[in-house]
This record gives sequence, structure tokens and C-alpha cells, in this order.
Amino acid sequence: MNISAIEVLKARKALAGIVDRTPLTRSDGLSDLSGAEVYVKWENLQRTGSYKVRGALYRMSLLSPDEKSRGVITTSAGNWALGVALGAKSLGIDATICVPENTPKVKIGKCEALGAEVVLHGRYFDESFAHCQKLADESGKTYVSGTEDFSVMAGHGTVGMEMLEDLPDIETIVCPVGGGGLLTGIAAWAKAVNPAIRIIGVQSTAAYTLHECYKSKRLLEVPVPATICEGLAGGIVQLNLDLALKYFDDVVLAEEEKLKDAIVWMMRNERHIVEGAAVVGPAAIMQKKLRLAEGERVGVVVSGGNIDLEWLATSEA
Repeated sequence: MNISAIEVLKARKALAGIVDRTPLTRSDGLSDLSGAEVYVKWENLQRTGSYKVRGALYRMSLLSPDEKSRGVITTSAGNWALGVALGAKSLGIDATICVPENTPKVKIGKCEALGAEVVLHGRYFDESFAHCQKLADESGKTYVSGTEDFSVMAGHGTVGMEMLEDLPDIETIVCPVGGGGLLTGIAAWAKAVNPAIRIIGVQSTAAYTLHECYKSKRLLEVPVPATICEGLAGGIVQLNLDLALKYFDDVVLAEEEKLKDAIVWMMRNERHIVEGAAVVGPAAIMQKKLRLAEGERVGVVVSGGNIDLEWLATSEA
């Protein structure tokens, strides 16, 4: 069970000309708060506003002609949906996206603008997923998974490739984790380049399934309360956990009730709009949840910026 660095290289070639190379810039504010040298990878500036298009496009580029002709279907809390929608449009494939009913309107609207059919079903990802499987069986469309596919993880791994090209002496990579596909892909490349690089996943105290499974080293049923980190919520499968245990050095939790403050801080200090699931890395630094040495070179992935501005306007933060 492995993701090869060669597969990440193949993904990079397939993504050329469609996926943007996002900037990695030093954050004076986060560096001052932590004492480390903190650099932020701005995947909120990616096409569709999230890294997810990397893995989605690479996965669909590998489909057979027959699979492409039948179209694709998937389940998503939002950003994977956008990635599949853009990837499908780029490749001329019909796409159906099943999303939970609490998915931000901005993500639904963008999916539809890209030509995908959006089906709202269920309160949580697991309910939407079950409905999606039923639709896949009925329609014959090819299901593309955002979390249980090595080619998807390899596509996501191009984030890590870019980070290490821009900052070769990086010592620690901090990244949000839901199913863990993004950080697993990044880690596969980073550990191949330098096995000493620390790989730290971050969840919130409301969306913390992977954290609990990682700490206990076994799959657990974890309740998911209301959260602004909808992209990190939901269950995981054994493959995700096995990969996390293999590649991650730790998984920590940012305090959910302080994430709105972190979003506003990022707007004021970094001039970037960052969604709830994406802000957990910077939030963990602000909340002193990470052990960082003075001057340590740290790369923090901000994974997306698709947030409802109406929610932001009415937030008390």
C-alpha cells in the first residue's frame, strides 16, 4: 500500500495548463505569533477556490473511453464537487454531484455554473454518500471517490511538490485533514524527498473523526455536531486510517469556537478569504496547538476559500 513519487510526477504532467500553481508566501503574522518561519500555501487561489481540482482532474484523466462516455458521479461536501465539475468540463464528461443539504450555496452555484447536475440529499456526508451509491447503480455512471483513490491522492500531492520546490528546506508541513487524502498525497512526495519532514494534520474540536481514529489506531464512530468545517466532517475507512498512521507524525485539534476569529484574522492580516475547513492550520498556530521551534521552517496549507459571504457578514466574529 503506497503512493509513489512517480505517480505524483505523472499527475503534475496531466494537470499542466489546467490547474494553477498557487503561491507560497511568508506570513509575518503567523511567524510573529509562533516564533517559527511560517509560509502559507494559498490553495484558496486555485481554480474553483480549492485544491480538490488537482486530484479530481487527474483521476478522471485516467478513465477509459467507455467510463467517460457514461459520465461520472460523486459525493462531496463542496470542494471535491467543484473539482469534479471543473475536471469533467475540461475533459468533456457529464457529471452528477450529490451534496449534503448544509453545503454552502456558493459551492452549489459554482458546480452548476460549470455544467454539473447537483443533487442535494441528507444532512451529513454519509447520508449523501448512500444516496449517491444508489444513483450510481441506477444510472451506470462511474463513481469517483475523493478519499479512497491513490490517483486522487497523487494529484493532491502536487501541492507538496510545489511547496518543496519553493521552500526546499521546509521542516514541517501543517494541513487540514478530513479523510486525509490531501495530506497523504503531500506526505508521499515530501517524505520521498526528505523523510525527516514532519507531517501534521489538523481538525477541529467539532469535526475530529480522523483525530480520534488516529490516536486510537482503529476505526471509531464519532458524533459530528454542527461545524463550520463541513469539509472535515464525516467518517473514514480503513484505507484512510492506515495511510494516516503510515505518513502522519501527528494530528491535532483547533478549537471550533475560535475558528470564526481565525477567519476574520486571516482577512485582516493576510487579505485572504479562507473557509472554515481551511483555516484550521493557521488557527492551530494561533491557538498554540503545535510544538514549533524558534526559526523552524513551517509550511501551512490553506486548502480553500469557498465560504458564504452572507455567513461572514452575519458572524459575530
